[in-house]
Amino acid sequence: MLVSTRLTAFAGLASVLLATACEKQPPPGASEDAPQRADAPRAGSPVLPPELAPSPSSKAGKATAAPSAVGAAPAAPEAPYTGPWFAVTSPAAGVYSETSFERGKKIGFMRSGGRAPVEPATIAKKNCSGGWYKVRSGGYVCGNYGTTDLNNPEVKFATSQPNLKDILPYPYARNAKNGTPLYKTVPSREQMERYEPYLKEAEKKDKEKDAPAKPPSDRAVAVAERLAAADKVEPALPIAAQDAGTTLLPAPAAADPEPDKPWWQQEDIKDRLHEMKLDALTADSDDILAKRMVSGFYVAVDKTFRWNGRSWYKTTKGLVTPSDRMWQTSGSSFKGVELDGTTYKLPMGWVYGGNKSAGTFTIDTAANTIKNAKTIERFVPIALTGKTIEFQGKDYVELTDGTFMKKAQLRITEPGPPPQGLAENERYIDVDLSTQTLVAFEGSRPVYATLISSGKYSKIKDKDHSTPTGEWRIREKHITTTMDGDGTAAGDLPYSIEDVPFVQYYFRSFALHAAFWHSNFGVQMSHGCVNLSPLDAKWLFFFTGPHLPEGFHGVWASESEAGSRVIVHD
Repeated sequence: MLVSTRLTAFAGLASVLLATACEKQPPPGASEDAPQRADAPRAGSPVLPPELAPSPSSKAGKATAAPSAVGAAPAAPEAPYTGPWFAVTSPAAGVYSETSFERGKKIGFMRSGGRAPVEPATIAKKNCSGGWYKVRSGGYVCGNYGTTDLNNPEVKFATSQPNLKDILPYPYARNAKNGTPLYKTVPSREQMERYEPYLKEAEKKDKEKDAPAKPPSDRAVAVAERLAAADKVEPALPIAAQDAGTTLLPAPAAADPEPDKPWWQQEDIKDRLHEMKLDALTADSDDILAKRMVSGFYVAVDKTFRWNGRSWYKTTKGLVTPSDRMWQTSGSSFKGVELDGTTYKLPMGWVYGGNKSAGTFTIDTAANTIKNAKTIERFVPIALTGKTIEFQGKDYVELTDGTFMKKAQLRITEPGPPPQGLAENERYIDVDLSTQTLVAFEGSRPVYATLISSGKYSKIKDKDHSTPTGEWRIREKHITTTMDGDGTAAGDLPYSIEDVPFVQYYFRSFALHAAFWHSNFGVQMSHGCVNLSPLDAKWLFFFTGPHLPEGFHGVWASESEAGSRVIVHD
């Protein structure tokens, strides 16, 4: 009963956030009015662990004292703060530049369970009965959405904070079956059988399979013998005589058509999934059921527990789903390379795509000979000299050790020129769509290089998800946010991925973000966003401006701290 009580409390705090696809909807937060919105984001903790920060010995990792307009993080306080901390107990709490919920004043938000240091005294205003707390890093949060009493039960049972020490901030699970329910609270056995009829069907089949075969009764044996004897001695009547003198029975009435089955029980649903709209997933929602999922949807897992003889996931949205319909997934461990100017410097290359490895060669152009040297695995960083030669009709690039590799097997960094008006230590991101690479800069100095997966190009308009080119600044950053979208007539399937990690919006709904659902970096894969490995996305998230204050889950760029530039080119 304790588990049920706690989960009911969780469900009471929960709300479902169906945020943005990369190209279809406005990004989350762009049009939010106040933190009491039911669809606001949830928990978060933005503090980057020391072991994840860029190496202090590397110029790539040093936080420079650049002006705030280029996104440099402010200096840390000289002494640890010993005052109160504000813990969010609502699904979300907005942080505003003034003690007002006025549109355009929001500078960031905290999610359930997030904590930030605040000044002890509150500011009384009619628009917030709990008083406004001044956040030490800047801004104000309304006391109605949390508490400074860290022993409050709602604080203890809030959503778990993202784990920034691991590859992914949460465990993630992929739904394996159409129709898997997301419950608002833990269902009873009767409710499970009602919403998941396949459970009784599976139980019935198991009983039938395990039941021993019964021998036929004596009466059944006698009847069978009589029928067999009749077949042997009685000639079949002519067809005309079979109906002579008899009254024909009326033909059986046509059976009533079966009532329409739910979409997830229809036999041809796999062929029609591209027609599915996300709104249809909540068609049978009620006080118990929140929605149903399509195969391939992902949830972020807050907690795992057992109830009614079954294993369950509580998601970060406060919903509950059976784990036996899901399987957990892990993100790629691939990570780009910090450029130190000596061992690693531009140009850099990687074996990518379907090639698990590629060979290096020693080439003697004078003797017209080529010999195998060694093998380099996919995603291992390769330092290049920048020299390219043509040999026997193929292009080869030279490695810093003097050997060569086939250029066609590599993705090689080719960043464009720096943007105009670049400050001395200004940080910016260069995304090269033609080579599927990304390079991070501090001023004119490259400090990080890696592979990306940009939007998939198609000549068919409805299937073309190309990433747009241009120059922008990062507008807002979220430790995690949900992305989803409908299927289309062009064949795209509906998708929903809860709490996509390390999202940085720079243009409309286009963003840099982690992708844990594939590891095919160096190849176009996305719906328009710039996909990165989780480790790369995390590094860049804490490299760029605006910086994320302690306790925040998301932050917006402002006049006092502009977002870092993002330049996307072919």
